[in-house]
Amino acid sequence: MIFVADTTQQPPPEWPVEVWQRLWELREITPLTVVLPTVVSSPCPLLPAEEANALLTPGQVQVPLDTAWIPAEVDVCRYARNNGDMRLAALETALAAAVDSGELRHDTTAWSNASLRHDSWLNRRLAVVLRGWGDLVRLRGADPTKFATLCELQELADFVCATLAARSRALASDKGYCPALDRAGARVLSEGFEMNARWRRAIGANALRHRNLVAISPWDVFPSGEPADLRYMNLLPLLGCADSVAFRRDVDIGHWNVNEFKSFYERIGAILRSNTDAQHIAKQV
Repeated sequence: MIFVADTTQQPPPEWPVEVWQRLWELREITPLTVVLPTVVSSPCPLLPAEEANALLTPGQVQVPLDTAWIPAEVDVCRYARNNGDMRLAALETALAAAVDSGELRHDTTAWSNASLRHDSWLNRRLAVVLRGWGDLVRLRGADPTKFATLCELQELADFVCATLAARSRALASDKGYCPALDRAGARVLSEGFEMNARWRRAIGANALRHRNLVAISPWDVFPSGEPADLRYMNLLPLLGCADSVAFRRDVDIGHWNVNEFKSFYERIGAILRSNTDAQHIAKQV
């Protein structure tokens, strides 16, 4: 069962307190998930964002309806030394392997219907769920309320996203970019030689093999294996680095109250609204 909170308007409409109370009471029921309307973006600036109106399992990643995804997980904390410093070469290798594995699985997966087979061919979507953010902060003994801590994680997230995109770009050079780019450029190419040339230059600089790459769950900003410390909500802006949002929860929130539960989702909603608004601003390519 999925409960969708409408946070797409400014300001978001208020659910009655009874609804939040009931959701809070049902929080430990496995089939129940609260998700928030948002979009799925692409690291390729030539491809538009899409409405996320379905849920991909496992991982509970929000995706467009009837789309074909290959999921994977990379726990960034596993590539940290005991002092919290990152083993970037090992992390880079793991990220490239996730892209390569997803690329192969697109070709070998027996999709259940023609729509999924077509979307797999057209978009080559990957959902590499990046986990372990809260675990890394705990390992480093950092203060999750300090802006410097968030900046350090965002720098790492930028590295991860750039690494995934670079591997996808290399595969595009070797095997060809995702065909969705040709569909996106069809109208541009009809507008004459100058626009055709500009589009081809943009393709050469930005084309990827995979339309989507990165997913992050807001629950992964909390350290695993312990009650969710509300101070870690200050790390939620990491969601801005993701193409899609996941909602699988592995942390205990039994010590929260209904107002803290509601505040958590309201903060996520504000971040997702900000990300959605940003999608309407044209990128220079």
